[in-house]
Amino acid sequence: QTPQVPTESHPHPDGSCHDYCDCGMHPCGEYLFNHRNGTMLREFLLQQIILGDSSVGHADVDGLFLDDYWCSDLICELTANTTAGCPCDDPVQGPTEVDAFNQVDMGLTDLDIMAMTMEWNKTMTAIHQALLKRNAYTWSLMYNQENANAEPHLLTRDSCAVDLRDACRKDSIWQRHAMLFGFTATEHDWTSEHQPLAQLSQDLAFFLLVRGPYAWAGWGAWGMTWPFNAEPAHGGLPPLPHGVPLPRELHVDYGEPLELCKETAGEPGVFRRTWSRASIELDCNSFKATIDHTMIHEDGHVVENELETSMA
Repeated sequence: QTPQVPTESHPHPDGSCHDYCDCGMHPCGEYLFNHRNGTMLREFLLQQIILGDSSVGHADVDGLFLDDYWCSDLICELTANTTAGCPCDDPVQGPTEVDAFNQVDMGLTDLDIMAMTMEWNKTMTAIHQALLKRNAYTWSLMYNQENANAEPHLLTRDSCAVDLRDACRKDSIWQRHAMLFGFTATEHDWTSEHQPLAQLSQDLAFFLLVRGPYAWAGWGAWGMTWPFNAEPAHGGLPPLPHGVPLPRELHVDYGEPLELCKETAGEPGVFRRTWSRASIELDCNSFKATIDHTMIHEDGHVVENELETSMA
């Protein structure tokens, strides 16, 4: 919590220090880069932060999660809120997810924020180009993922058949774009006995049916991660000491798809796809999923339909 500056009319704001706020040699606050500094800052962010040894410059890092953005009320007004991120309500114009008093605290005018937003966009464009040149990626480059607005595809029983008919086309967005999918998560008080993924088999079958060359799947309506650790501050993750265990089904190697998914002739609403180690079916009428898989381990064991046998 960054302390808000106390005033006479509001002497005890949220996050204020009881006595004296000691943040070292600099005043307490959230510090932001001034993207109007142009190429000097841009090159520093690119070379040291994005492409550095602790980022995609490291052999084990091939992607980043770059969240949040700058938003300008003036730009939103000029473009009738058609610009990505508009209207500026996260919580106000300026940097998103930063204290709502940031504009006053920094002494920025509306024109300053407009200029900062435009320069931030230049920085992000340069970062995206640099990542792609390094064969790296970032979440915001995925289809329909813009700025801080995660929009993974979520499956519902009502949309099942319509979504699959569209996704199974060879020119569908699933085959042409990098896609993000979210496993439907319940909002209950989860325990180790409770199943937080109410339709895991249907979601997994859908993902295996429709995914193209580049696709990711994750937790719930954000779809960007997995709650390995409890995160009570956000109120939406389980109170388990070690988070939610990854389901066994997500540890299986289903191989590679051998064809596009297709609606079964004579069985409207039933979709199938063959993978090199599995056959996938989702019946949208009964909302029942069937995944038959064979997994060959390097040690010679075979897993067939989740039953482990020994290879002769």
